[in-house]
Amino acid sequence: MSFLLPQTRTGVVASVRAVDLHGDRYIDLAVAVEGDGAPAVTGRISAMDCPADLSPGDRVAVRFTMGVMTRVERAPE
Repeated sequence: MSFLLPQTRTGVVASVRAVDLHGDRYIDLAVAVEGDGAPAVTGRISAMDCPADLSPGDRVAVRFTMGVMTRVERAPE
């Protein structure tokens, strides 16, 4: 499936790492997207667009626009 069209996909956090670049906070994130046998999707997202306490194994909903992660939220149970 192409991530070029705007969409929200659910998945499980594979890894998460906080990054500080010139005073701005970002999160490097790898998410194993459900229903997609491909390797985990990786991206860097602003800390403001991501829950602060994410950890590997958390289930999330990831918004993609033009193949780029733009927002991450906890997926409903």
